[in-house]
This record gives sequence, structure tokens and C-alpha cells, in this order.
Amino acid sequence: MILGIYGSGGLGREVVELAKQINAVSSRWENIIFIDDYVTEPSKNGIKILTFSEIINSYSKEEIEISIAVGEPEIRKTLYEKVTNEGYNLATLIHPQIYIPESAEILPGSTINIYSSISCNVKIGANVYIQPHTLIGHDCTIEDHSVISPSVAVAGNCFIGKCSYVGMGVQVKEKTKIGASSIIGMGSVVLNDIPENVIALGNPARVIRRNEEKRVFK
Repeated sequence: MILGIYGSGGLGREVVELAKQINAVSSRWENIIFIDDYVTEPSKNGIKILTFSEIINSYSKEEIEISIAVGEPEIRKTLYEKVTNEGYNLATLIHPQIYIPESAEILPGSTINIYSSISCNVKIGANVYIQPHTLIGHDCTIEDHSVISPSVAVAGNCFIGKCSYVGMGVQVKEKTKIGASSIIGMGSVVLNDIPENVIALGNPARVIRRNEEKRVFK
């Protein structure tokens, strides 16, 4: 089996290192390649780069699984749909040191990095990216394509909607809801529900404007 990492930027290179750590334990992939539709160089960090069109022409659906390695939730969603519409499978990457309770549910294509804690009865949707040193409390739901940054603490019974981005060091109070396509600025403390399609930050986190551009990194 081949692992195709969709995105050759910083996050993609971090996913390569995660995949190597997984491979050291399970020998899951024979080879790792980057997928990037915009980079013209043939390789990065010694890893070959192909466009998605080249992947379709080179690998059958049985030969390769794909991990989406882009930090923008909306782009994650677009690439997810592009890959699944062609019938390719998404790889779920979980660091070997992470314990996942039997009561937790993790859908395909999600990534969970080292030093993260996933508690009981957690539901993680498809294509979610969880950075290192993240704590997800009991009975939380994180919906599809969302990105949880390093050192985030989400208390029990919280809900994070689709395509949301939670910045570094954010703390989320128990039983709190963050709506779909919202951005929580780094270091914020979320004490009350945050609606959909907004940017919020501060302590306590307050809405500062609509998330009209649907972009975190500008």
C-alpha cells in the first residue's frame, strides 16, 4: 500500500514524520508520496510529488490511500470531496502512542498527533486534523474537516461544527458549542456558545466579525 499525502507544505511534511512513526510500528506503507496540484518541483525532503491527475493515472484505488494535509478547513473539505468522488480511500492516521477508547468513534481520513488525549464516547468526524498536545474531553463531537491546533483543551460534552478552526492554546468550557465554519483565535477562552460562520477571540471569546472569506491563513 502507498500513502499519498495531499499537500506538500509544512503540514504535509509533518504528516510525513507522523507516517514514518506509524510505519516504524506497523510497516503499513511501502512508500510515501506527496500529492500537490500547484507545486512544480519534482520532490520535497526526498519525497516525490505528483498531481492528483497523475495519481489517478498511476495508481489504482487498491494501491493507494490518501491523507489530506492542509490546514485550511474549507480546502480540506474540497480535497476530501475531490478524492472521494474519484473513489479513493482516505487514510486515518493515529500516532502509535495514542490510546483510543472503545467507546470513541473516529471516521475515515482523520489525523491524531502525538501527546493528544481522546476521552470516552468522543465522536470525531471524517477528515478532522488534531494537532499535538490536544485534549478532547468525554462525549465531545468534532465534525468533518475541522482543525484543532496544538495545546487545545476541549472539556466534556462540547460540540465543534464542520469546517471549524480552533487556534493554538484555546480552552473550551464544558457543554459549549462552536458552530460550523467558525474560527477561534489562538489563546481564546470559550465560555459561551459561538455561532456558525464567525471569527471569535479573547477571554472570554467574543465574535468580532463574520467569516466571509472562509480562510484562516491569509
